[in-house]
Amino acid sequence: MFIPPAHDPLLNYIAAVIQRHGLRARAARTVSRMLLHVHTFTRAPPTPIVREAIMTAAPSVRVVSLKYGTKVMMTPQPLTEKQRVRAGLKAIVAASESRPGKSLEVRLAREIIAVVQGESKSLAEKERLHKLAMVNRGNIRR
Repeated sequence: MFIPPAHDPLLNYIAAVIQRHGLRARAARTVSRMLLHVHTFTRAPPTPIVREAIMTAAPSVRVVSLKYGTKVMMTPQPLTEKQRVRAGLKAIVAASESRPGKSLEVRLAREIIAVVQGESKSLAEKERLHKLAMVNRGNIRR
């Protein structure tokens, strides 16, 4: 069985995103168990699957509301790599809330597998966001 390195930056970042009330050890334990569930479901190394799922669910742009006089205009802005990863993780965690399963690690594992297979709500949210950015691309200030 493939055991990922203890100091993988992506795994530490996942733990930081799902951390609540400063309980870092609990978040790290959740990430570790989530990797175990991904490995159990797929019988493949979990870290590349998680990395692929996050990059698939990560949007390239965000749409912000800017006020010009009395008009409010939606303007797309590009995201940095770290912002993309965080937005992708947030989308996966939000979509995992509707998944069946009692624990967060099982729901996250199922959602990550669904993202890789292309049947996740987070992918639909990414498509909606990109369509909104394409519609409003004329509002970019030069």
